[in-house]
Amino acid sequence: MNIKLVVVSAFAGYAKGDVITDAPDIARVLASEAAHNVVRVAVQEG
Repeated sequence: MNIKLVVVSAFAGYAKGDVITDAPDIARVLASEAAHNVVRVAVQEG
């Protein structure tokens, strides 16, 4: 199962409602101070 991030508060060029699916971008956001601006959503493959 993979995850994606959904932006709940705008930051660094991302707007509320944007979806982040690129693995390096997900890791970068989650490791940053902006992690509180997103929620993780489980994505079932297939």
